[in-house]
Amino acid sequence: MTGLWAERSGVTLGTLGPAGTSSHLAAGFLAERYGLRVELMPTFDDVLSELLAKSFDFALVPSAYQGLTRFHWHRDLRLRAFFPQATPEYGIAERPDTGLPGGTGPVAVAAMWEVRRIYSEVVPPALRGREVRWVDAASTQHAAELLRDGAADLALTNAPGVRGHGLRWVSTRPGAEIIWTLFGHARDAFAPRT
Repeated sequence: MTGLWAERSGVTLGTLGPAGTSSHLAAGFLAERYGLRVELMPTFDDVLSELLAKSFDFALVPSAYQGLTRFHWHRDLRLRAFFPQATPEYGIAERPDTGLPGGTGPVAVAAMWEVRRIYSEVVPPALRGREVRWVDAASTQHAAELLRDGAADLALTNAPGVRGHGLRWVSTRPGAEIIWTLFGHARDAFAPRT
């Protein structure tokens, strides 16, 4: 893959945004190393649509994404490469002005579906046993925005989300080493030569 990228300038990689998502950070690593251009999309559905429309050459999708099989099984796409790369630190964040939610009722937590299981690993003792009402987020950054804007009591987000939205960590866990996948068109200039 990298040899083909070196032979062709202007290669564009599409992935989930906005800036600060784990996908954006992994794409930035590739862009810096191989001179690729990165396009950030609001959802992975948009990434898939734009790849099929040939708005960019490749889609970068984490193996943890619940809809990854849509890329694998699409007749017009092929897996071109994959590699391990760690995510940043993840955890539960709060707004500095509100702190942990009091009371005994449900706690509204903004999170992507893919990271919800982290909550039980890092939930502080003061919130254990409290019912969770999930607030759907399209990305780690979206979860942080929802919390910042008062749409949730807490957020499951990453370190760039906490820094970028003026939040404060409640509890954290190290990032995870995951597999990142690169998809391209079945018939394109990057298809393996036979």
